[in-house]
Amino acid sequence: MSFRSVAPSAREARLGAVRPTGGWHTLALLVAVMVTGIVALDMVTPQDFRARALFGLVPVVVAMLATVMATAMVGGLLLVVYVTLQWAAPDPSGGLAVLGPLMIGTGGVLGVLIAHRKEDQLTRLRAVTDIAEATQRTVMRTLPDHVADLRIADFYQPAARAARVGGDWYDFQPSPHGVRAVLGDVSGKGLPAVSASAALLGAFREAAYHEEPVEEVARRLENAMQRHSAWTRATGDEGHPDAFSTALLLHFPPELPAVDIVNFGHEPPLMVTADGRVHTPDVPPGLPLGMGTLGAGTPETVRLPFAPGDTLVLFTDGVSECRDAAGDFYPVRERLPRLLGEPHDRRSPQAILARVARDLRAHRHGPPGDDAAVTVIRRTAEWAASFATGPDAALYRAAR
Repeated sequence: MSFRSVAPSAREARLGAVRPTGGWHTLALLVAVMVTGIVALDMVTPQDFRARALFGLVPVVVAMLATVMATAMVGGLLLVVYVTLQWAAPDPSGGLAVLGPLMIGTGGVLGVLIAHRKEDQLTRLRAVTDIAEATQRTVMRTLPDHVADLRIADFYQPAARAARVGGDWYDFQPSPHGVRAVLGDVSGKGLPAVSASAALLGAFREAAYHEEPVEEVARRLENAMQRHSAWTRATGDEGHPDAFSTALLLHFPPELPAVDIVNFGHEPPLMVTADGRVHTPDVPPGLPLGMGTLGAGTPETVRLPFAPGDTLVLFTDGVSECRDAAGDFYPVRERLPRLLGEPHDRRSPQAILARVARDLRAHRHGPPGDDAAVTVIRRTAEWAASFATGPDAALYRAAR
């Protein structure tokens, strides 16, 4: 058992990667335009009213985009420009001659104070963002593109802006008993849904590694959902005390061209065979996770053929219930055969995922109304590269 780490998946965009200021070129252009405009206005105004005193507004505007040092430098530059204009075309005698330097000095001080306050707030925001990003990476860890003989690709679009996690949750866990995968959707939104997702992912990662029967992994997930709700009720937390989660639990037996699926009331997956045929396999749904107290027991485990070249496409209801401008849902089961094109076997999981993601964005009208997750799994004839060290490989060696 082995897997290889590669480039981050579609959900790995760094939160703070975009610079809001636009860079030094934008700042220089802004200053040049404002100074040129004020100088031109100064030349056409009557001698008893010089517009050059408006230079005092420039540092205040610059402070919104620049650092403290840059704002102070712009203020100093404006004083030089003002003195030059005063030498070329002096103001009338009296108080008007003092008004310009006074306004520029006042504007420069205000600009420096504004820039300092802005930098302080940005520093705090970056610290909070780093903490949030570390937490999100812990909940939704980076996935490799190859686990044993499986190639995978994942896409996640949380409904919350600037977030990387939400109520949808998924992961892969290699184990001595085979590769296990899960994809689910917690009821509710916001931090309560993230908290429930974290609890379920933690339980999955441990149970999927240690437990041999996939039914026992399913039981552990049900227990984790119930314990999370019980803890929420006991602590009076603002979370959803009666939360539940739909989910698909998958088990890929080693050296067997098959997949075992346990359906906790979730959308059934799409199966794409090696010859390009797309169909929805019969995977009877059971009760969602967290509803096991109703006495229905663990959902039935269904074994399906899954040979090299076959592909599974898993998704949450944020995909199937994505609406367009007319209010129509996204017909993922009807659109996928057209998105695959011909021939299917030449398209990698990443290529399939990219097409689905683009098509979903084109269909959606307005911002996302719900978390949306898609996972594409392809069985291949090739095995991933070995672990870096022998002890690492021994952790996942198949049980005998």
